[in-house]
Amino acid sequence: MKNLIFFFIVLSMFVFGCEKKSETKTTNYEFEINTSKSIGASTLVLKSISDSRCPINADCIGAGGAKAYFKLTANNIDQEIILCKGDCGTLESVANLKINGIDYSLKLIDITPYPQLPTSDVTKTVKVELTRT
Repeated sequence: MKNLIFFFIVLSMFVFGCEKKSETKTTNYEFEINTSKSIGASTLVLKSISDSRCPINADCIGAGGAKAYFKLTANNIDQEIILCKGDCGTLESVANLKINGIDYSLKLIDITPYPQLPTSDVTKTVKVELTRT
């Protein structure tokens, strides 16, 4: 009887201990407007930026927010993704995506440079983090 219990415990360890753990991989990207990055057979493009954050050295009623508008093209299908940082209402800084059957999480890290007074036409850069989940 002891041998049977021992055998059952060892067998259970093999069955439940061999479960494959999902592998996560994180990649950081930097975009300027109309630049694209390939994700497998898909393409992610930064289409535009809307920045209403309160400029440095300005007195504002609210902090404002910054939005990055992306277009994901996969299998000839376009999908719009909007990520926001700051006061964004219902918009989030993270989007969950499925690209070629694989789940990803796209997170907005930063939009630089931060607005300043007086305004200037400096090229803005969007930093995102893509995690395969």
